Parts: sequence; C-alpha cells; structure tokens
Amino acid sequence: MTDFDYKKYSLEKLETWVDDALTSAEASPQEIYDTIRKVVEENYYHHKYHASRAYELMEKLNGSVNFTSCDKDDPSPECQGAWNDFWESSHQEYLNTQKDKVNKWVLPVEVDGLTGECYIQLPDDLLESANLKEGDQVQWIDRKDGSFEMRKVNGTK
Repeated sequence: MTDFDYKKYSLEKLETWVDDALTSAEASPQEIYDTIRKVVEENYYHHKYHASRAYELMEKLNGSVNFTSCDKDDPSPECQGAWNDFWESSHQEYLNTQKDKVNKWVLPVEVDGLTGECYIQLPDDLLESANLKEGDQVQWIDRKDGSFEMRKVNGTK
C-alpha cells in the first residue's frame, strides 16, 4: 500500500486552479489576487479566533484567571475592574487588527478591450478602508513620486 502524499496533491490542485483562472480569461489578475488574499485572511482570522479561545481556556484550567460573574452595572470594585479590563483588552485587540490592515495598494491599470479606455479596479479592502461605496466620487492627488493619493469627495454618499 502506497502512502498518499496530501501535500503534493494539494499543491497540484492549487497549480491547476491558478492555471485555469489565468487561462480562462474570465478572471482578472486582480480577482485572482483578491480571492487568494481573501482565503488566506479568512484562514488567519479563523485560526487566530480559535487559538485565542483555547488560550483563554488554558488560562482558566491552569487557575490563572478567576471566574467572576458580573455585569457592567455591578458597582463592586472587582466587577468594575473586570469590566474595564475587558473593554481595554477588546479595544487593544481592535487597534491591533486595524494596524495590520493595508493602507497602500499597487493596482494594475487595465484597458477596456472595446473602448480602449484605461481603468483600475478597486479591491474590497481598499473600498472598506476608504469608506467608499459604488457611486462615490473621489479626488486623485498626484504625490509627485509616481503614486497617487485617493480621497473621497465630501458630499457624496
């Protein structure tokens, strides 16, 4: 009986998928990039979430965390402290996830095959970061270094 090489199998499937996506002419390079990035990001946050839950449980099992049953309105110093610790750690976790977000993008200029007009596609993470929706107007600012800054024009959606 031969051993099944799952690593080889998985990488061959990935190679086949990338080849198919590139040669089909249906998916743009940006769409392929966005899809790969989305899968990696989803896996990262999925495993990070479960690792943090396992870590918290290990702390409790090791006795390093006290079980406290409180709500935000409990005036006792113990509960107020636990409540404040909870919000501070949640806020810090939020700040950590925000600093990891990309704030610079390199976008390929694409050409419409029918009209010859040039355009770029803005990925979802850029739209989210810039708080943009379809139909919003943006201003392009030449930074004089080969890059451009994009700003949402006030008064749009």
